[in-house]
Amino acid sequence: MLQNSFFSIEQFNHRYDVVAIENALIDMLVRANDSDLKSFGMTKGVMQLVDEDTQKNVLKNLGNAKPEIELGGSASNAIRGLAVLGAKTSYSSSVGNDSYGKAFASRMNELGILNRLTVVENVHTGTCLVVVTPDSERTLNTYLGACRSYTVNHVPYDDIANTKIFFTTGYMLDTQNQIDALHSAIDHALNNNVKVAFDVADPFVIARHGQKAILSLLEKTHLVFLNAEEAKMLVGLSPDKAALELAKTIQLAIVKDGEKGAYIAHDGNLTFIPALKVEVADTTGAGDMFAGGFMFGLCKGLTLEQAGQIATVLAADTVSHMGVRLSSGIRSRVETLLR
Repeated sequence: MLQNSFFSIEQFNHRYDVVAIENALIDMLVRANDSDLKSFGMTKGVMQLVDEDTQKNVLKNLGNAKPEIELGGSASNAIRGLAVLGAKTSYSSSVGNDSYGKAFASRMNELGILNRLTVVENVHTGTCLVVVTPDSERTLNTYLGACRSYTVNHVPYDDIANTKIFFTTGYMLDTQNQIDALHSAIDHALNNNVKVAFDVADPFVIARHGQKAILSLLEKTHLVFLNAEEAKMLVGLSPDKAALELAKTIQLAIVKDGEKGAYIAHDGNLTFIPALKVEVADTTGAGDMFAGGFMFGLCKGLTLEQAGQIATVLAADTVSHMGVRLSSGIRSRVETLLR
């Protein structure tokens, strides 16, 4: 069993556990058949960015399907998982001055997440239409809305300087001002002896920005999360070998291999964490909750194997529900792993 030597003593004593910036979205979840995706203009299993008019038109075409509303955004999901487990967290993004923006802020406050949202006028809060087909695959249309207005002036620099982990994802790589904010936040974390964690988040991110650009960004990180497809696109290797290859230059590399499990590579060693067998209702957010659970374990000073087990419990729990949510008893389940 690998021991958790991720933090220095000084880093471990930082006030917050995880501080994140990314896209605050409202998820709208719908069940539909594969044939419906064509009429929606959506490609199965793919996340695509759309404008507000396109999102509205797809919603009109849903017919009698009434969307379920949940808080969304990849880093937001991870932070919510951390907060439910009792971690000290802070989250920053930009939302519109509308009901969705207010709902997002209200839910953060309920969960005890330090609210660093910026309200932007004259633009709507971002939304993500999540269509779940009978095989539990999810297809996403994302309208970023106010998220695209996020700038370096919105970054919570004080929070970042006082956290164990600064976390963000590849979804921040949209507008140039978002990219500038991301790099400014990462550099601030590094200058203040803070660990940087990054989730590649989607094959779309690599396809859009290129292998070299993502690998260059990862050089600034200490912990990276990615799935098997993303790992193949980046380094051309199988999940286990990709994790070891990435860990040559990144302190901790984690490659998730779907229903099989995940590989954790550190210092030339590889740990495999098998996935839990559950009846899958919706795979949306599984990777996000995995990241949240793993970072929680790190911040508790647990071994990498224990952190991986917590990550797996959270991921398995959320896929058993429609929407990105956790069961009411998840905290007690995780606490049994801490004993």
